[in-house]
Amino acid sequence: MAHNASLTHWHGALGPVIGYTVRGHRYLRSMPAHVRNPRTPAQQAHRSHFSLVSTFIHTLGPIYKLGYRYHNPDLSPRANIFHHIFYDAVNPQTLTLDPARVLISRGTLPTFQPTAITHTSSAITLRWSLTQGTPQDQLNLLLYNVTQATSRPYYNAATRATAHLTITLPTTWDPTDHIILYAFWHNPNTHANSDSTIPLQLNSPDNEQSYNQSLTHLSQTLTHSHRHPITPKLLAKLHKHQLPNTPSKDSPPD
Repeated sequence: MAHNASLTHWHGALGPVIGYTVRGHRYLRSMPAHVRNPRTPAQQAHRSHFSLVSTFIHTLGPIYKLGYRYHNPDLSPRANIFHHIFYDAVNPQTLTLDPARVLISRGTLPTFQPTAITHTSSAITLRWSLTQGTPQDQLNLLLYNVTQATSRPYYNAATRATAHLTITLPTTWDPTDHIILYAFWHNPNTHANSDSTIPLQLNSPDNEQSYNQSLTHLSQTLTHSHRHPITPKLLAKLHKHQLPNTPSKDSPPD
């Protein structure tokens, strides 16, 4: 591995050399002479896990760049949110992503705590009280449509002092779509953020089965265009190759 101090730099392979970036520093390394079988079930699962997170971040849009700008400066905002989603929001056994477990912002300000939420087919009204933080804190929102796997950001939508906000839903969204609302405060003077709220479920499915179906739809939507999507056949191979006595990540200790 060598540090790339040249004026020109690139990512990916260029002849026998690979260029890549780690924590803002550019490096070069030689192309490996031999590559292990890249199509084993475990490696395909890892690629699909990686691809699922990467595509989900893309559907969130760039709002995380504000939400993670001041969190763990050793990593870029994208690296920070990628690490969080990869380990905290994806079930490694079923390879499904739960958007309700995602934080789009991390910080030290008090979190957004609405006192009332009114949701109609075309708009959402939020109310809150000025009990913490400063009046200048800016409210940033992200509506995530799980059904359509798309999002709509609202930057600096209101200040803490205004105490209420009404936002109009996109006209292309159906009133029955499963929508998740993410919200966080940002102070423009101190450049501090809050953690985003535990996501607020709008039109949440009525039971666990329908909720899992919506997440399955999301995962299929996000992985549809990738080279190694998760399929029932691949999942069967993964389960077959698991060690029989290996506890799962969510299993309680003995």
